[in-house]
Amino acid sequence: MNLFDLIAAFFRWIGRVCKKSFALFLDSLHLSLHYWFVSVPVIILFAGLAFYYSRPLNRIYKAEGIVYLNGPLIEDVKQVFKPVEQNYHFFPGQDLQKILNLTEDETDGLRRFEIFNVIDYNNDSTVDMVDYKRNHKLDDTINVVMPHVLCIRFLTKRPDNVPVVGEHMIAYLNNSAALKAAYEKKKVLLERKATFWHDQLEKLDSLTSAFYFEQGASAQAQMKWGNGMVLGRREIALFLPEIMDAYKKAEDVDHELAKATAPVVIQQQFTTLPRAINGRLKCLVLAVIIGYIIGALIALIISKRKDIQKWYRG
Repeated sequence: MNLFDLIAAFFRWIGRVCKKSFALFLDSLHLSLHYWFVSVPVIILFAGLAFYYSRPLNRIYKAEGIVYLNGPLIEDVKQVFKPVEQNYHFFPGQDLQKILNLTEDETDGLRRFEIFNVIDYNNDSTVDMVDYKRNHKLDDTINVVMPHVLCIRFLTKRPDNVPVVGEHMIAYLNNSAALKAAYEKKKVLLERKATFWHDQLEKLDSLTSAFYFEQGASAQAQMKWGNGMVLGRREIALFLPEIMDAYKKAEDVDHELAKATAPVVIQQQFTTLPRAINGRLKCLVLAVIIGYIIGALIALIISKRKDIQKWYRG
């Protein structure tokens, strides 16, 4: 079998699957219409459950925020965050009220806390995508997993409580002794780097001033060579490229040091996605599909009831 035969066989298989799927749909539709007194009530029942589940007071929203790590590693933060992810309301001391120091009203409707890696496609320190599916490898050199950035997400029925929950969550992480120790080391290193580059700027500035004002720009250089003498005009090479490079590095370090106010920081508050995960239309469509399938299965059982009784008895 060559490549053309293989492709042709694949498309023939796709055609048979589509044909059998369509025939199965027609059979189920025939059963549902024949036993409409069974399938229609089932569909209505599931549609009613969908309306009830998607009522405004029961709508569930996603809330998330991008956090930056100053010193701690990603795995360290994930380890500290595990009690929040695995909170249990029925175990004393392991519920969100105790872990995050929240009130009962603030924890109402909270569920499914998760941490995701953040992807930088162009390796330019810019957040391009959140790895919600967790399928990016840490050693990927094209889609770089940012080593000091994470996305925290949770579900809630109370969007008004999202800022408070997010604030307590960041405070919980920053109270970790392990994360604080890593932060202190990082801050000391940043301060040393900032001092170094500012000193380099001063030295370059002093060196430039010495060449301009002490040595003089119009002096001539003399060099003996054999029995003669070579005279030449000395040109001063400016240090502007080195100075601008030092300025850039000092600016970057100062910017990083200004943001390093805690082990884990968030530039903006946690935001709530406006579309609920259990919206009315989405739930209704799923409910109708599930109700149709279950109604068709019940209708099939009714149509085969004699065969089922015969099998059971004998």
